[in-house]
Amino acid sequence: MSKKMVNKEEAFDLFQYWLMDSPDAIERMMDRLSAEVKNQLDYSVESLDVLEAYLLSQYASIDEIKQEPPDILNGYAIYVGDTFRKVAKSLTKREPIKWTIELDDTDNAYYNIPIIRLGAYVKCPLTLVTSSLDRRRGNYISTILKNFLEDS
Repeated sequence: MSKKMVNKEEAFDLFQYWLMDSPDAIERMMDRLSAEVKNQLDYSVESLDVLEAYLLSQYASIDEIKQEPPDILNGYAIYVGDTFRKVAKSLTKREPIKWTIELDDTDNAYYNIPIIRLGAYVKCPLTLVTSSLDRRRGNYISTILKNFLEDS
């Protein structure tokens, strides 16, 4: 999904397609991983560190990951978002976190990019993936999830 202005109806339709394709996008991403990494991706907080370690070992920069086919980067982002959703659902008493897209405010940092939202809490899994490459900590993504869980 791109950041440029698009027709709202068309963008919403593309988002719906993106949602329907998300299990396949994760599968395409998983097909590229070694069995050792793939077997540790169980949608737990700890699995985010496994994925982040893999990303850090494969990509030296955000520019490198952007050279990948969009499906691969989407797969990483969807895995991160679905992990946030599943962990939060199991550990909090709040309504489930859902995927959504902001199409009303073109000045919004996440305009036309899939995000997860729960009340005022908004995160963009795509930017979490790319930011983890910039931060190079190894636990950047899981720390954000842990902080959210502490605040819930």
